[in-house]
Amino acid sequence: SLAKAISSGSLRGARGNSGVILSQLLRGFTRSVKNSKELDAIDIAAAMEKGVETAYKAVMKPKEGTILTVAREAAAKAVELAETAEDLDTFFQSVIAHAEETLAKTPEMLPVLKEAGVVDSGGQGLVQVLKGAYDAFLGKEIDYTVEPAESTKKAPAQEKEAPAQAEIRFGYCTEFIIMLEKEYTPQTEQEFKGFLESIGDSIVVVSDEDVVKVHVHTNDPGKAISRALTYGSLTRIKIDNMREEHQEKLFKDAA
Repeated sequence: SLAKAISSGSLRGARGNSGVILSQLLRGFTRSVKNSKELDAIDIAAAMEKGVETAYKAVMKPKEGTILTVAREAAAKAVELAETAEDLDTFFQSVIAHAEETLAKTPEMLPVLKEAGVVDSGGQGLVQVLKGAYDAFLGKEIDYTVEPAESTKKAPAQEKEAPAQAEIRFGYCTEFIIMLEKEYTPQTEQEFKGFLESIGDSIVVVSDEDVVKVHVHTNDPGKAISRALTYGSLTRIKIDNMREEHQEKLFKDAA
């Protein structure tokens, strides 16, 4: 029941491309361990591999230098170490260290990251999730107090962000969940993905029992929504103008 809650809850609550991918990493992981009473390094490594496999399948055109790369490399390191791991503490530390090394290399894999002088944000998020899991393993108590945000100095990388405006080919980050009311077969899903590919990119479509989570970058969110309505009703609709957000950030940084 816990595995199912993690899988379903993370998908329904996912935001953004990396958020949906994270939900699929968790989905594959939980499917692998759902019948286990205890987990050792070998079980965890196998579950991480299953998570990576599930996440790659969910993305229409996987890109390296993203959260996918960090996840894959962390899983590969876990498999490499699992057979000889003497304790989980050292095992987790080594896996996280390798994930951080991979994250640091992401600018060399994606030109847009190198141009901006930053690492991949989704990969950075995944590293934080892994660190949080390790803290839980250690029994560390977390202070959830949130301090009021303070103005921060502009990072050198932000001075180079303007060129990224040209990279925004499809301006609206569009997300929603379809509450299925008609038969939705693997063929139906392929046809739907093909339609989304014709109007946008950064596509992630994941079905889970009676719901389908959709993420697409497009210049015409209405078309994506209209097609989705032929399969059922929609909920959790979110449309963000990425060009506008980018401009607002530039103005804020300049101020």
